[in-house]
Amino acid sequence: MPSSEQIELLATPCVTCREHHLKCDRSVPRCGRCVRASRECKLGFKFKPSKDKFDRDQKWLRAPRKLIYVDETRCVTNGSPIEDISHFEFHIDESHTRESESASSSITPPVTTNSRRRNEVGNHTVGVAQVQDPPRNHSSLSEGAPVNEFHPRGYLPRSRSAGTNDIPSLQIRDGTRVLPPVNPLSSGFHTTSALPLKNRTEALLFRHYIQRLAICLDLCDPLRHFELVVPERAGVCHTLLNAIFAIAARHLSHTTDFDPLASNRYHDECLRYLIPMLNHASTVSDENMFAATIILRMLEEMDVPTTGQDNYSHLLGIHAFVNVGDQYMVPGSLSAASFWVGLRQEIYIAVITQQPVKVSLDHFVVDRSFEPADDYTWSNRAIVLLADVLNFCFGENSFAVNRWNALDEAAQKWSTTRPMSFNPFFYRARTASLAFPEVWHGSSCHVIGIQHHILAQLFLTQFDPSIPKVGTNRRAAVKQMTHRIENLVRELCGIGVCNQWPPPSLFTACMGIAMFGDQFGERSDQEALIDILKKTEADHARPTAAIQQQLMKAWGWIPETGE
Repeated sequence: MPSSEQIELLATPCVTCREHHLKCDRSVPRCGRCVRASRECKLGFKFKPSKDKFDRDQKWLRAPRKLIYVDETRCVTNGSPIEDISHFEFHIDESHTRESESASSSITPPVTTNSRRRNEVGNHTVGVAQVQDPPRNHSSLSEGAPVNEFHPRGYLPRSRSAGTNDIPSLQIRDGTRVLPPVNPLSSGFHTTSALPLKNRTEALLFRHYIQRLAICLDLCDPLRHFELVVPERAGVCHTLLNAIFAIAARHLSHTTDFDPLASNRYHDECLRYLIPMLNHASTVSDENMFAATIILRMLEEMDVPTTGQDNYSHLLGIHAFVNVGDQYMVPGSLSAASFWVGLRQEIYIAVITQQPVKVSLDHFVVDRSFEPADDYTWSNRAIVLLADVLNFCFGENSFAVNRWNALDEAAQKWSTTRPMSFNPFFYRARTASLAFPEVWHGSSCHVIGIQHHILAQLFLTQFDPSIPKVGTNRRAAVKQMTHRIENLVRELCGIGVCNQWPPPSLFTACMGIAMFGDQFGERSDQEALIDILKKTEADHARPTAAIQQQLMKAWGWIPETGE
């Protein structure tokens, strides 16, 4: 017999777990998986169809002669009200209204709803979502209707007969059409693959991206989307292909004597398609465009020495893709891989500008738990921890002791529960002749995970609320803090110097140097830090000249008023 103390369970798995194909324990009021991942647990409800039959003389309300549907997708995504609905209206005339009453199939109007519905066997499950599902093909669509170029998984457009692009409309009846919004992505895709490339120079750029630059983006991705998936997608995605050419040309122009203007041409071609796309609500569900924006943001970071400033233009585009919602960011997809790269790029900006992380961390792929998982997940957990720490340090609650204690506890728990594989396979402590210890790792995800965890520890140490602001104990506390910061920075730089095969290892070390390098007083240590900054800029086209100047002024190498 069942126990009287039997735990109450939900009738169905929660919508959050079901949408991401995860097993739900159906606990009340929130399932265990959502609680451990600090995610919203959206409950599902079953509605069984009624078995009651209507009388033959049942009276039904007639639909209006003219129906107007308003597509509010872009306004909901941008968070701005509709000022003029005329641009978002979709009219269906009386003839189609009468036809739809008798037809067995209907056209789903492109409207935004507050609920997301999925048909299951014998019932309907309803759950809350932020943005409507991408449009699906229906039996009543004409052959000229837009294909699934906006699919969240970024599937390639299907081949169509000649001339179908000329009439992007829905065929309703006898020539009466309901025009959808203009599809700005149609010109961004090739009907046939551009691979193999015909131009040898572009082929060299393509190869340079795959062999030298993709690794910078695939650090914590076991599926290596930017190395394996993106080049394949670029064959048919015009914008993605030009983004690859642009980043490769810019990197070569900084590290070799390659034409410095070539990158600008490819970049301008990307912007010609990408800027109109970002104004289209459906674009945020296209992971090919998301990946292209990530690549262009990396190019933007390299352009700082040339332009003299970072405008963060493509970073704003990343925010648009990241903030759209969970339904387009399936674990293991290119969208999820792009999210993690975008988060690392956002962390760099947050560190340099000393501001909170602006990318939304309210996503299902974000995992703050300490349960057993693969090494890539553990590395991403360290990255999320650093983002949380930066939000604490540069946010409005930087003096909240309880929050600092919780983050410090999370940092310690990450160290004690992470897999043993994160331990280096060779370690040698620093000596009098070496500024940094030797730390050898075998995987890029181990390198980046450990480095981001060290950065989190550095910021927690610097913002420790227990350090006295005044009094006789302050001097000793500050001295102890400085000693710990120096040791952590040495460890961070040692990992970067000894594991240069993933280029971001040096770049991540530079973030620590930029924030905490001024606390080093020995000339030999200062010179070693400057050498890392110079090597990063020379070998990897990452701007460090401004940081070098700031540190040399802080150390007294050059006068404060010197240019």
